Amino acid sequence: MRLLLAMLLLTGLSREAALAQQSGANSPAPYIADDEIAMTFNKLSQRALRMIPMLEQLRPNDWVAKGAPDAYTTQWNSVIQQFRAIETDMTALAQHPGKLTDTMKALFRLDATHPVLESLLGGTRKYQNPALADLIESVVSENTSDVDRVERYLLQLAADQEQQFAVVDREAQRCRATLSRQPAEPARNNRKSQ
Repeated sequence: MRLLLAMLLLTGLSREAALAQQSGANSPAPYIADDEIAMTFNKLSQRALRMIPMLEQLRPNDWVAKGAPDAYTTQWNSVIQQFRAIETDMTALAQHPGKLTDTMKALFRLDATHPVLESLLGGTRKYQNPALADLIESVVSENTSDVDRVERYLLQLAADQEQQFAVVDREAQRCRATLSRQPAEPARNNRKSQ
């Protein structure tokens, strides 16, 4: 679903049309102000920070000794690095929420981390402690509504930028038309008299 939203951004579908398609409704979602989304970014940052100590409780090297694939160790290191980066990204976005590219990168990072985390949680359930996996999963599930809000904000940013570009383009076309209707200035003779 998140990939679909990114593709909608890239194809230039308007915010209202994208939200109507996603929700099946005809009315656009309410406008999300920068201060509201900054709070959302802060919540995502705090949850990522909260995840790191939980993830550090996982012992994939012990799992490998019990017969688990070595890939769990790589996944574990990757997921911890990704949650540190998510925390950093979200903290930065809370300070400057209107950055379209940075918001997309952060959302893509969140999206890419989840399948690896799910695999790691499967290993946690099998080789270590199902209750710890459930706890981590419950914290991650708290992100769902906030991630949805970031997606809506991202569509809103893209739509706003499209509108700004349309205004700039119309104004540039108007200026070109005005300039093309003006008579050309006579050519000047640049030769010096001898």
